[in-house]
Amino acid sequence: MWERELAVSAPGKVILHGEHAVVLGKVALAVALDLRTFLRLRPGSEGRLSVCLPGVGVRRSWDTPGLRALRGRIAGKGPGEDPLPRGSEGLSVLFR
Repeated sequence: MWERELAVSAPGKVILHGEHAVVLGKVALAVALDLRTFLRLRPGSEGRLSVCLPGVGVRRSWDTPGLRALRGRIAGKGPGEDPLPRGSEGLSVLFR
C-alpha cells in the first residue's frame, strides 16, 4: 500500500452541439468551463475502499473482497452467478 496522497483534477466542459454525433464520426462543438472536478486518493483503513462526495452528500464504503467478487460478476466470471446487467441496473448493487 502506498503512503502518499495523490490529487488530480480535470476541467469542466460543455458540448454545445453534436454530443451524440461524435460516435458516428461527426463534428461536435465543445467548450471548456471555469470549473474543475477534483479527486484525492489517500491511504485508508486496510481492506476498504471509501468514497466521499461532499458536494452531493454521498459517502459510501466497501470491503475489497466484496469488490473483487463484484468485479467478477460484472465480467461474468463469478462462481455460479449470472453476470450483472450493463448500465445503471448493474451498478445499483454498489449502493445496496
